[in-house]
Amino acid sequence: MKKTLLLCLCIVLSIALPLFAEDVAYDMDASAFIQANLDKAFLTGKTSYIIEGRMVSEPTEVYNQLELVSYDVEADGESVILTGTLGEEWVSPVSKVISTYTKEDGSALSAEDFSSCLGEKIALKTISELGTNFALEVPADIVVKVETAWGDVLYTNASDAPHGNGDYLVCNNVGGSPDLSDVWVVNGAVFPNTYDMTNAQ
Repeated sequence: MKKTLLLCLCIVLSIALPLFAEDVAYDMDASAFIQANLDKAFLTGKTSYIIEGRMVSEPTEVYNQLELVSYDVEADGESVILTGTLGEEWVSPVSKVISTYTKEDGSALSAEDFSSCLGEKIALKTISELGTNFALEVPADIVVKVETAWGDVLYTNASDAPHGNGDYLVCNNVGGSPDLSDVWVVNGAVFPNTYDMTNAQ
């Protein structure tokens, strides 16, 4: 009887343990890749384009198919779901949204614009800011793990979605230098349409 129970336990663990392990094999973490390729980083910034945003009206789950990230979002009056140029979705605080985007006509956004039409999509126009970021391309055959400043774990080039020549690691420009304390991933199929490529190598 004990042997049978032990065998059953081993079988259960052999099935369950992989569920708790990372399911993405990666070549290196972001810090290692950046240190090895920092000389290839270039100055960039967002260009002007239209996306959509809606404030969460009820608890929901959002999956970003370009970055393999799921978000469990509460209707907390602060969370906005953004839909990008390739239909990818992610979550951002309303305070960041209203500082990063305008209404489609270029006029300023407010938190009330989202709360007054709770759950409805609003067209958002990016505020074009060149020279505000640094970017570093990760070739399409390399998977890099990125632990973001806001607690998400992202991977470059890790899905079946299109990646162009490769995804990009992006961070803010602080005093003319990359702020490596806050690095995120932008899909390579999206990047050329949303960030300035003038200084790309």
